[in-house]
Amino acid sequence: MRRSARLATATGLGRFDYIGIKLASITSHVFPRLVMRIVHLRIRRAATGIILPSEKELLSKHIQMRKKLGMRLNINLLGEAVLGEHEAKARLQSIIELVQRPEISYASVKISSIVSQLISIDHAGSVSRASENLRLLYRQAQESNVFINLDMEEFRDLRITVDVFKSLLSEVEFSAMDAGIVLQAYLPESHAVFAELGEWSLERYNKTGATIKIRLVKGANLAMEKAEAELHGWVGAPYSTKPDVDASYARLIDAALRPEYSKAVRIGIASHNLFHIAWAIEVAKARGVDEQLDIEMLEGMANAEALSVAALTGNVLLYTPVTRHQDFPTAVAYLVRRLDENTSKENYLRSSFDMQVGNKEFMDQQTRFLASVSQRHSISTLSRRHTMVLDDAHQKFLQGVFINESDADPTNPVMAKKLHDEFSHQYSVTELEIPLVIDGTEAFTPETEFGIDPSDDGAIWYRYCVAQMNDVDTAVQSAGLAFSQWSNRDVQERAQILADAALLMQSQRARTIAVMSRDAGKTFTEADPEVSEAIDFARFYALSAITKEVDSTALGVVLVVPPWNFPYAIVAGGVCAALASGNAVILKPAPETVATSWLLVNQLWESGVPREVLQFLPTRDDEVGKYLVTHTGVDAVILTGAFETAIMFTQWKPEIHLMAETSGKNAILISASADIDNAVKDLVQSAFGHAGQKCSAASLAIVDSSVYNDPAFRNQLRDAVESLTIGFGRDFSTAVGPIIHPPQGALERALTILDPGESWLVAPRQIDESGYLWSPGVKFGVTPDSWSFEHEWFGPVLGVIEAPDFDSALDMQNRGDYGLTAGLHSLDVQECEKWIDGVQAGNLYVNRGITGAVVNRQPFGGWKRSSVGATSKAGGANYLSNLRNWQAFTSLQASKEAATAWWDTVGSKSLDMSELKVERNYQRYRAYGNVVAICCDEDVDVQIREYITWISDLVGTPIRWCAPDDVIINCDKVRWLSEQRPPVVELLARGITVDSRPVAARADVELPRWLHEQSVSIVNHRYGNVGAGPHPQLR
Repeated sequence: MRRSARLATATGLGRFDYIGIKLASITSHVFPRLVMRIVHLRIRRAATGIILPSEKELLSKHIQMRKKLGMRLNINLLGEAVLGEHEAKARLQSIIELVQRPEISYASVKISSIVSQLISIDHAGSVSRASENLRLLYRQAQESNVFINLDMEEFRDLRITVDVFKSLLSEVEFSAMDAGIVLQAYLPESHAVFAELGEWSLERYNKTGATIKIRLVKGANLAMEKAEAELHGWVGAPYSTKPDVDASYARLIDAALRPEYSKAVRIGIASHNLFHIAWAIEVAKARGVDEQLDIEMLEGMANAEALSVAALTGNVLLYTPVTRHQDFPTAVAYLVRRLDENTSKENYLRSSFDMQVGNKEFMDQQTRFLASVSQRHSISTLSRRHTMVLDDAHQKFLQGVFINESDADPTNPVMAKKLHDEFSHQYSVTELEIPLVIDGTEAFTPETEFGIDPSDDGAIWYRYCVAQMNDVDTAVQSAGLAFSQWSNRDVQERAQILADAALLMQSQRARTIAVMSRDAGKTFTEADPEVSEAIDFARFYALSAITKEVDSTALGVVLVVPPWNFPYAIVAGGVCAALASGNAVILKPAPETVATSWLLVNQLWESGVPREVLQFLPTRDDEVGKYLVTHTGVDAVILTGAFETAIMFTQWKPEIHLMAETSGKNAILISASADIDNAVKDLVQSAFGHAGQKCSAASLAIVDSSVYNDPAFRNQLRDAVESLTIGFGRDFSTAVGPIIHPPQGALERALTILDPGESWLVAPRQIDESGYLWSPGVKFGVTPDSWSFEHEWFGPVLGVIEAPDFDSALDMQNRGDYGLTAGLHSLDVQECEKWIDGVQAGNLYVNRGITGAVVNRQPFGGWKRSSVGATSKAGGANYLSNLRNWQAFTSLQASKEAATAWWDTVGSKSLDMSELKVERNYQRYRAYGNVVAICCDEDVDVQIREYITWISDLVGTPIRWCAPDDVIINCDKVRWLSEQRPPVVELLARGITVDSRPVAARADVELPRWLHEQSVSIVNHRYGNVGAGPHPQLR
């Protein structure tokens, strides 16, 4: 509100509201609750006549009043966001109760408002679930003689809605029932759907005499369609211009109002554009089908025009949203959407207020109308989403520009068929054998382990060979020999090979998703973005390497040790980064997901990576694995895993060059100012995506007392969690898939034990006998002293903590040892700014989920114990710098000049590399809060001392010099410049990482080593309206 007050003008709001919002902004600092109550009352007043009360007496009175004026009402019940089946059933029951009222004859409903689990890729299952609930409404409608119209909103629900409509009305029970459906002219697909419905309705009419009605609208969800498309890299489903939408609308009118359809299909022309209404009326009269036509308008919008049309035609149907008094806040989205539509520059209603015959506004609208009619025959009706590409990421790569790969579109029938075919094939594999690949040769050894399918009670579906000590020696020696040739290869050639690999990954997306599903239990929703991320890594690192060749050399042989929870993307990230930087790579795949790693390396080999340069070496986690990690021929290790694993590697080999992204204990803070619908949705997704097995998952929610103790919040969270479909990765309806192992250790405790004061809001349950399937659990009463607050687990359990106020909540969020991801839900801009400035984590997310980091958009990596060694954010500008040896510092003046330039243009800035409209994504650097200790010998170069001291003053990171035998233990980091061996193990046990690299000559390489990297992602829309909602500034 305060931001709105700052931007408000008397011209825009009117004098009364302008003065009111200015006074409210000032007063809100003293009486915030009173001011917000007044604001709510003002919004209710503004919505009067647009959103009506659903209470029987008030609504009945309005219906009777409209009836006397020759108008009927099409009732649409608004309410809370449907996040779970309880709310869906409650909404359905409320609609049924409305339908039972004798004064109501017509009602509209979206299937998404009565079904919580609509999943595009699970088309058949979604149709079945929607049909089950809609069947109950149709029965009551038949009994009460009420016409039911199926509304359309999201493009992703178009095909599901049409198939539900046809399926139910084809059942014997409803074969004689008249019912309606909406088609949106802004979707090119609506034309083919209209033809399909027309033919089907004729057949049905000839059999039973029943009719359908098709309500033609221009489209009411444009903003959200644009938002969704932008985030996924898709072409927006709607036409891109208003003239195209108008032409499409005219084409639909022309196609619909025809004698051949007149008996079987009624047509509703839903518009306030009097030109299109008049034209439709004249077309209908000319063709003798005027009885086929209904004119429909919005209640509360341009009432004078509606009355005039009613007087002319004898009947107008008014689309009328209604809501209960207590549900009004949830109806604001509808109000915002209507206001946004009707105030847009090209909208007819906006012009109509000043329109008179012959004036500028009239002539402009007349020209637009005539153009729509003349262009109706030439407007394309091909799907934009399914036939067009927003930007070709490969072509951009060839131009030296990186853009993110688009995700698969689950509404695309071609993609859906590929997925079904690949799933059928991969789940039929029973005897896959995976060899070692050493020195370019496949080696099938007698020592093997087996790979299991967590979606089939742990059944074995492949075997893989495991290396022995001699295999390790051979692989390392071979990699060392191959390294020289690969590193001397032109960087552009290496980049092109990775670009070719990205193309192959793209073409084999469906196969990769199916393999991940079987190997790791991943659902389509979780596996698909992982393929996009892997493709992005290949291209991004290939382009980044081109700028990293100067003043540096490759490290040598890099061992990549990835996790099982991201079995494709993280593997690809480590391998592609090392390859792009000119290093030879040995991949030690996670024992749980060897098949997925095997698919990836084959894609890379097929694309031109020499097998000697990339070797495949599964081992057991035994002495052979230790021998590989500590081998003297291995120059660096990329690890993604637990903090304890990083300590173990360091204990084995204290001088190890380790780049490790480690553990996370991540929390979402939900403030009193949060949009609770969105907060619950994002919390559930962040906590239980991939069954809670992501390092970035939210295992904690820190909730303001006013929300924590609100029964509505608890009910909505419970409903959303209990409605998640638990199942196997191969089932497209699954929301929460299997865990990788039957639970043990920390996860077993989290699933089965409550500490004093804790209680289950939703108790987890073991679903299958083998222990791979668990329903999610939500425990309330967790405190900062609880076991659940301090321990990390990988599984579907969420702990919820009560915070008395915002400052206490932020303090709790910063209290842990880890700093990987953190989230905030708040619509208060001051809270957002305070949180962004104060929270201690590498990846920050405001008003969205905290998982799903995208390459270059939200480079990924943490602070504190979430990061170990000489590493940087994956998918960010600095990651490859750690895979090169850099020319050492020599010139103080030259380094200072370069450092100043870098700091002024990059280091001191918050840069948005994504350039999205609906989400702001900043990359920035933050000074260390505690000191960085610099351990050096007495004879260290005086210029290095001066340079580092100067850097400290420039970037704001405090430093303290110390001798090698007097290491400061109260610090954030140690920069080791001594010839003596650093006490890495002892320091790491305290959570202190050590950087032993010499000071680099290049400022863009050296300065980031004195700073935290941080990614900040902020939702920049409300209901798709760009720029709405909080707009925090980064300091």
